[in-house]
Amino acid sequence: MSINLTKGDAKMEYKIETIPFELTLVGKGYRVKTNEAFQTIPSLWAHAEKNGLMQQLIDLSWEQPKCTLEGLLGVCGRDATITDEEFVYFMGVRYDGEVSNMERMTISHDTWAVIPNIDEAWQQLYSQWLPASQYKLAHFPCIECYYPPTHHPENELWVPVIMKL
Repeated sequence: MSINLTKGDAKMEYKIETIPFELTLVGKGYRVKTNEAFQTIPSLWAHAEKNGLMQQLIDLSWEQPKCTLEGLLGVCGRDATITDEEFVYFMGVRYDGEVSNMERMTISHDTWAVIPNIDEAWQQLYSQWLPASQYKLAHFPCIECYYPPTHHPENELWVPVIMKL
């Protein structure tokens, strides 16, 4: 179910997704300076395309799909409120099997606000979406999800949330 959230003139489309199982991801983590993230992260993806990591992740992502969070994933730090000077940006896919040359990450959270268009989502998440929504951030990382070229939307920001009391 898609919902439009309006605050003032701002309108953001989002949906709430539930993933009732632990997410196991495989991939590679890279240290990123928080104030340079919007410049650094695209270059990490470009490098992953050149060195073959991206294709390896794509091949793994279609092997055992089991939820809507399928595609290339960019996990941002350990917590949705990135306040440290640097964080680990984990490039990976949801995958339950063993991959010898990759790191593993597990995320155990079930409720996610899913916002289309990652660039716009990041710009509006903290200033517009959170204050106007009935949710607050959970203590898990946000996940950028990049889908295949024919998928609509092309990408989404998955934000771990819990209901405000």
